[in-house]
Amino acid sequence: MKNRFCLLVIIILTLFTFSLPVVGKASAQTSTTNLKIPEVVANVNGVEIQSKYISFRLNQILRNVKRPLTLREKSSVVKDLIEKEVIRELVHQQGKKNNLKVDSELIEKELESLRKPYLSDEEFNKALSARNITLEDLKNSMAVDINARQLLNEQIKGKINISDEDVKKYYEDNKPKFQRPESFRTRHILAALFTPKELRTQSISELQKNREYFFSKAEKKIDDIIKELKEGADFEELAKQKSDDEGSKINGGDLGFIYKGVFDPAFDEAVSKLSLGETSGKIETRFGFHVVQLIEKQPSELAPFDEMENAIQKFLFTEEAKKLVQDYVEDLKKQATIKTFFP
Repeated sequence: MKNRFCLLVIIILTLFTFSLPVVGKASAQTSTTNLKIPEVVANVNGVEIQSKYISFRLNQILRNVKRPLTLREKSSVVKDLIEKEVIRELVHQQGKKNNLKVDSELIEKELESLRKPYLSDEEFNKALSARNITLEDLKNSMAVDINARQLLNEQIKGKINISDEDVKKYYEDNKPKFQRPESFRTRHILAALFTPKELRTQSISELQKNREYFFSKAEKKIDDIIKELKEGADFEELAKQKSDDEGSKINGGDLGFIYKGVFDPAFDEAVSKLSLGETSGKIETRFGFHVVQLIEKQPSELAPFDEMENAIQKFLFTEEAKKLVQDYVEDLKKQATIKTFFP
């Protein structure tokens, strides 16, 4: 292939990304109560790694898991986080040795993207404070990340060549991976649990407080729409007039072709029972209530090579890059003095 990728930013094992999710106060901090994490979790060539970020990431993970973790599982998570921080520090130190410079404008740009979800600087700073992170901590972390990405990109530059034959062979050897599922094209009318206008004008707490009212209101709306359809109303026109889906209503509710498994299971199940041109009854999903009309169906099929070629090349390039980065990190470890203090 004549076209080659620009330098790919490799984020190996998600090491080099600092995230600040928009959530409430860090009430889950108590989840680490039974786990004793020392103030200094590791030392890399004389540089101490503090537990602050480890605790922050652990609590972030614990908030998102669906069940309470055992003490052993928490310990395993902490060990993994420490290992990633050790690697992050190793790569950062090597970047400094190589005199890599961090663009301050790039830090400000990334900082701005983190600020964006917040209504004001005050709200953003409160979010940092709730997580025991200062603005300086955040900037330093970003500088480390950017430095590390620059160094790792240098390690793969010009060292990877994915040939046309490599791409073709991967496609031929892995055809089951490129089997597209059954797809369908539908129109739908949505009676949303919370309409776009309500979402714009009311707080989440207000909406949840009156959930039963909104549920009944949405169900009555879809029942009335289904009645109109049975009496001969045109589906497309009704979608344009009454659907709460702002993205599709302008097209008469047309959702285009969708692969089975993308939408809510209740939606897929209802569509699978329809004949071409047939309209469903009431369908309940987490978004509210729908009525659906099936326009077209396409069977499962093998995606053509020319449509998958670029994606395969990118995948093979990324896999090779990961191997190079892993080998490089292992070399850095061998040359370093690393001490860990957990457990």
